[in-house]
Amino acid sequence: MSHETVKPVGIDLGTTFSAIAYVDDGGSPRAIPTAEGVYVTPSAVYIKPDRSIVVGQRALDALSERPDRVAVNFKRDMGEKFYSEPIGGREFSPEALSALVLKKLAQDGRNELGDIGGAVITVPAYFGDARRKATQDAGRIAGLDVIDIINEPTAAALANAFQQFINQGGDQSNLSIARIAARAPSTTMVYDLGGGTFDVTIIRIDHNEFEVIATGGEVRLGGIDFDQRIVNYYCDEFRRRHGIDPRDTTETLERIRSTCELAKIALSESEQTVLVCEHLGRKMQVPISRGRFEQLTADLIARTQISTEMLLEDAMLSWDRIDNILLVGGSSRIPRVARMLEEISGKKPEMAIAPDQIVSHGAALHAAISVLDRAPQPVSAGGERRIESESAPNPSTAEAEQRMMQSIMATDAVDAAKRIKLSDVNSHGLGVIVRAKEGQGTANSVIIPKNTPLPTSRVKLFGTEAKNQRQVRLRITEGDTRDPRGCTQIGECLIRQLPKGLPKGAPVEVSFRYDASGRIHVKAVELTSRISADVHLERTSGFEQEDLNKMKDAVSEINVE
Repeated sequence: MSHETVKPVGIDLGTTFSAIAYVDDGGSPRAIPTAEGVYVTPSAVYIKPDRSIVVGQRALDALSERPDRVAVNFKRDMGEKFYSEPIGGREFSPEALSALVLKKLAQDGRNELGDIGGAVITVPAYFGDARRKATQDAGRIAGLDVIDIINEPTAAALANAFQQFINQGGDQSNLSIARIAARAPSTTMVYDLGGGTFDVTIIRIDHNEFEVIATGGEVRLGGIDFDQRIVNYYCDEFRRRHGIDPRDTTETLERIRSTCELAKIALSESEQTVLVCEHLGRKMQVPISRGRFEQLTADLIARTQISTEMLLEDAMLSWDRIDNILLVGGSSRIPRVARMLEEISGKKPEMAIAPDQIVSHGAALHAAISVLDRAPQPVSAGGERRIESESAPNPSTAEAEQRMMQSIMATDAVDAAKRIKLSDVNSHGLGVIVRAKEGQGTANSVIIPKNTPLPTSRVKLFGTEAKNQRQVRLRITEGDTRDPRGCTQIGECLIRQLPKGLPKGAPVEVSFRYDASGRIHVKAVELTSRISADVHLERTSGFEQEDLNKMKDAVSEINVE
């Protein structure tokens, strides 16, 4: 592999496994192997007693022996202040732990490519603004130039459409990605059941346009929940036979959890397997059949079914309007998933090629597309300039960006990809908490409903409550119910430095905007004077730029094994 060019990469930052890919000189997405020669990296971080850091399979292997020093499944805590468990007696943010995984992936990328020129990182479609910001921040802490973030189902659909084009005899040497959907327009449902999150998304593909119609899902539903049902099944049986509960010992529990995960995988191929574990010198074998596993997890499958059927209602579509169903994510291999979807839709779902890698492939394609549109400043998938990147490239990155552009423009490849248009929707409504019209209590006023095409903006008019009021504080929510208790307050928007002498009820116009990647931006204007107000979105979680810079410096000094 020549190290004379700089290529952008796509990263699938998963709950249980992560992957990195790039677009090669022939125009095809390629997974990048780890130092161990495999194409997925367990999203696990082991902080050893000497403070050295191990990421990946070796960290996962250490979980059963040192569970107090290994972090897993921290993607589920994205948007929270701290990871759910202390590691080595210390609290860590999900961003910091994710940054260590990203740093390991970047190291593998540089081993393959010599250098990397920016990254697109994927997120579950159902992630809200706080989780999206946390993911972007994790990339920046890891020292990556985060070009964009893209929803996992959208990335999977893009990669799948490209693969279908190649399978049908398309010329990948020219990466005619603008022709990947040059067949009858189709509507695809992407059912993405990963290790920790579940998304279901409907995407309309018409020639070179990928339009997300609607999305739904749960951020705390995935393969680890299926594993837990087998864990409880085994531990309940152990307690019944021996009178002691293996769940009381953390080290034993982690070994059982690992065994049960392997059993889940085995039951996707076989009708029966045997759970064999040991606790306090007592070894016990417990057979488990696929039928029993399906009984244990029936409610989890039902939850995905409910989300799927609700999505169709939200999109005002019937199953006859869905042309195909694409299965993505490792847990979509569970046989009951495909059977359930076929039962309710009458259509046979299609398993994505390499479901563990397809999201990173789509992210790599999006990265290649985005880089072409970056000059003179970054542009998001929807063609809208990204606020966070408005400043000109600093001298230290200018040369790298120039080499990256020359590398990509040198192939006809991704030039054709410029014509691809991706459009997404917001997964949650955006609103503010206001006084209820009835005069009692408060209500959530939805300003931008969920499943609105992005980018988009809406304007809301507010009035000051007192004479000479100098600031207005708005509580921002994600959610679509009128009751604020059914929504998530993501922060407060403080409109400061209003002009002096304003009368009571002076109008303040507030613009709320979603960019193409699902991030939220706020702007305010006092209409009497037409003066733009100073707006600061105070988030309930996350870090300010100064803190991010400190964390980035700290991570840059860490040698990740």
